[in-house]
Amino acid sequence: MNVGQTLLVLTGIVFLCFGSCNGQVKVIHFNSEWNSDNNFDITTLKDCEKENIIICHNPEKQEEHSIVSVPTIIVFDDGEEKMRFEANIMMKLEATKKDIQKEINKIMLEKFE
Repeated sequence: MNVGQTLLVLTGIVFLCFGSCNGQVKVIHFNSEWNSDNNFDITTLKDCEKENIIICHNPEKQEEHSIVSVPTIIVFDDGEEKMRFEANIMMKLEATKKDIQKEINKIMLEKFE
């Protein structure tokens, strides 16, 4: 193994350890079929795991996370809720992707402190 390969392997180990040791940021988008016009696209968010949950197919998740309006987006760090963005009275999310990404970035930066 040459020096370049060794550095590549060590870099991979560091990133693997960082992710395992410091947990994972996860964003969950909760919505319902009847509100599909107000779906929020989380696919472009960076540095996080993403999941979309349709609450009518997953009522246990709705109850577990106390979802009272849709869409709702929750940002988790290592399983702990850090931020929640909920729909307004018109069933629309006022938060932007920039707002959500800002929270993700904040969590990621705190991991380095």
